[in-house]
Order: sequence, then structure tokens, then C-alpha cells
Amino acid sequence: LGCATVGVSLHTSTSGLDLPMKVLDMFGCQVPVCAINFDCLDELVRDGENGRVFSDADELSRQLLDLLDGYPSGDSSKTLEAYRRNIMDMERWKENW
Repeated sequence: LGCATVGVSLHTSTSGLDLPMKVLDMFGCQVPVCAINFDCLDELVRDGENGRVFSDADELSRQLLDLLDGYPSGDSSKTLEAYRRNIMDMERWKENW
């Protein structure tokens, strides 16, 4: 997981209240995430700050193309590095919960 460039979370919440543990695992390895949108996801994934949020397959494919186009050089690398820095700067869970 720590070798991944970007992760994808297809987790949806039936209650709209639970957060995807897979995203926490990815963030723990400083891996930015593209995650499918649902209620309360914004408590964890902040679109354009520590990852991307998508609503359908077309949007996910565009996000992956944008994030990986020209990787490992170019603007995509700068965007992913900014996401990684923002993940590292996230407050600790104990302080948030």
C-alpha cells in the first residue's frame, strides 16, 4: 500500500454515517485517495486537498487521468505531493474524535 501512487475507495455507507477504514489505511501510508461520494465522506476526504471525490465511473476516470497524466513528472506529481503533505498535516484522530 505504501508504494501506491493513488488509492481508490468504492466504499459506500448504507447508514451514511460510517467512514471507510480503507481510506484511513491509505492516509496512514500517505496515499492520496479518489473516493466515491456519500454523506459524511467530507469528514475524511476533502476534495482537492487530500484526495478527490467522485460520483460515477466517468468522473473517476477523469480524476485518475488528471492525477496520473505525465506521472512521475509534471503537474500531476505536484498535485499528488500537495495531497500527501496535506495528509501528513491532518490532525490526529484522538484530537478529532
